[in-house]
Amino acid sequence: MRTCLDYVETVIPKDHLCRVVKEVVFSLDTEVIEAKYSFLGQRTYHPKLLLSVLFYGYATGVRSSRKIEERCLSDHFYIYLMQCYTPDHRTISDFRKNNLKEIEKYFVDIVRIFSKLGYTNIGKIYIDGTKLKGNASAKRTKDRAGFEKWLSEIEEEIAKILKEGEAIDNQEDKSCKIDPEQEALLEKLTDRKYLKSKIEEALEIMKEEAKEKINLTDRDANHMKPGGSKDIRPGYNCQAAVSEGGIIVAAESVTDANDRNQLKPMIEQTESNTQEAVKETAADSGYGSYSNYEYLDQKGIDGYVPDDHFQQYKSGEYQKEENRYHYSNFTYDALSDSYVCPEGKQLTYWKTRTNLVLV
Repeated sequence: MRTCLDYVETVIPKDHLCRVVKEVVFSLDTEVIEAKYSFLGQRTYHPKLLLSVLFYGYATGVRSSRKIEERCLSDHFYIYLMQCYTPDHRTISDFRKNNLKEIEKYFVDIVRIFSKLGYTNIGKIYIDGTKLKGNASAKRTKDRAGFEKWLSEIEEEIAKILKEGEAIDNQEDKSCKIDPEQEALLEKLTDRKYLKSKIEEALEIMKEEAKEKINLTDRDANHMKPGGSKDIRPGYNCQAAVSEGGIIVAAESVTDANDRNQLKPMIEQTESNTQEAVKETAADSGYGSYSNYEYLDQKGIDGYVPDDHFQQYKSGEYQKEENRYHYSNFTYDALSDSYVCPEGKQLTYWKTRTNLVLV
């Protein structure tokens, strides 16, 4: 008698990605996750099944636990990977949340397995980043003065609520009845006290970590422009390095709004994940900087990274009179190790300045 799983097995092409994902995931050692499982309670899904649908989702652009739940009911690729089991979104979400460190390690293991199978050619990688909006309001990002002002306003509001509460208590003592306004005030007071404690906590963190600004909801998020947005909001800069075969070989989420400092970490993470040397890399002008060009030269990596002012050069922007003193219009004299300015005057070396980037 043929089962549903037998039928699904027959309709999936032999060379389909879901079969590769299953073979690779089932070769992983999941004892660390299995050791977390309890013998009590309901029967659990094997971690390799949940890892299979998670990694297949990552590979095909499905990140939401709710969407994965739907696919496990209606998509025969997910049904095949879950072997006809149907976990709900909470189970999938909790599994991912409770095993983040292990999943990160498996990501590296999978990259190496794919490399051995010939799916990744690490000779050349492509690096890019995208800004993702954090789950926090821009209005809740303030400096020390902003938080101190907010704290003062809340303390005044708490004092006002307490005063109103006292007046209602006196009124209740006379009537011996519970006033619904008192309950509303107590609820409001609790909320304000909680907010006050969070602001005091944020001020303490700013003092300890010497941060100029912090978001009360998401303290790790930094101000940047999310992809396609003109507004500056709390968010993250998500970086990825991809092989010529389209396999993600390195990934990181940072709070630095600029891409210039991410080229070196992405190359180093790629080499660490794959145990192979990067020979070529391509990235957009956001990664262009003298220090990055120097790093690529020292590593012997062929870099295809345009100057960060590439478009201005191309359009002749720096040839205009108002930009005549742009550094591109200064000529270097190797014999005297000096520069000649547009006025024909010689500029000798004075000192080297390094710009520090606060993350």
